[in-house]
Amino acid sequence: MTFSNEATAVELPNLSYLYGQPETTALLRVQPDDFIVHEELSFTPTGAGEHMLLLVEKIGQNTQYVAKLLAELAGCKARQVSYAGLKDRHAVTRQWFCLPVPIKQQLNWQQWNIEGVKILDTIRHQRRLKLGSIKYNEFTLTLREVSDIPALLQRLELVKQGVPNYYGEQRFGIQGGNLRLAEQLFSGSGIEDRKIRGLALSASRSFLFNLQVDARVKAGTFNQLLKGEVVQLDGSGSIFKVPEVDETLNQRLLDADIHPTAGLPGLGEPLITADALEFEQQSLAPWQHWVDKLAQMNVRAERRSIRVLPADLQAEAQGNNVKVSFKLYSGCFATSVLRELVDYQDVQRNYATLD
Repeated sequence: MTFSNEATAVELPNLSYLYGQPETTALLRVQPDDFIVHEELSFTPTGAGEHMLLLVEKIGQNTQYVAKLLAELAGCKARQVSYAGLKDRHAVTRQWFCLPVPIKQQLNWQQWNIEGVKILDTIRHQRRLKLGSIKYNEFTLTLREVSDIPALLQRLELVKQGVPNYYGEQRFGIQGGNLRLAEQLFSGSGIEDRKIRGLALSASRSFLFNLQVDARVKAGTFNQLLKGEVVQLDGSGSIFKVPEVDETLNQRLLDADIHPTAGLPGLGEPLITADALEFEQQSLAPWQHWVDKLAQMNVRAERRSIRVLPADLQAEAQGNNVKVSFKLYSGCFATSVLRELVDYQDVQRNYATLD
């Protein structure tokens, strides 16, 4: 797809493949349990405190809607219910929610009846659950009607070496609707609803990030360090500058101990310099008005790894189907791993577009 920065024609670009577009085809999400996600928290609950953590399995429901229902059943305000991350509606997901429950008060969750929702476990904790408190998400995906299983299994070895850490299409809304909201916002038309405004801002930064990663893949510098780069430690939010590239840093890159980063534009001086800064500015030049507006709106600039390595990546053939499992750090998208493995048709996404 081509794309334009006109308010009514913002479309998602055709992002480059690191290993070339897969020739093998398959169907994804033919049924709900074809896409299973299990959330692992980044801490161990204490078992005591005035907050109750609930491990919830949901099918066909989005995270925010479930949070609202839990608040109603618990008799608290919706803003008092927190979760560590948003999970896809078109999947079987197991994730944690948090409710305020005084120590002497019981939560009669066994009596709750929510369609598509099952509470698997509860445990008290001393603090409110914060967004992003996830060690990793574990995915189990079933690909159906795989056209060439041997080719898929062979390509698995390439994907294990890392893939572009693109934001998934779900970040941008149906047919890129969140990007059109962003252009509306940046063109001077205000958005009163804070949540919708937040979606627009998040989508715009994700879009600009993807463009930078795409440019690195096209330029052949995806797995290289540029002079003036900022890198991120694997499995950590920690970043540091690379004024000069040496053999030690190149080896750390090869060992996947560090990863190059791209910017999530906003307010703040760029940490990158030299060749890295020049490359980033060139890749974002057509969208400089978005970059400027994000800074004017006091959105804080950040850096994010351009590469992600799926941990414990495995695949098992089951007749004409293949079951794929792997783990990703919080904020990474399973579909970005999957797109490098197979040319899949997401059945549920197609239904959502028709809606």
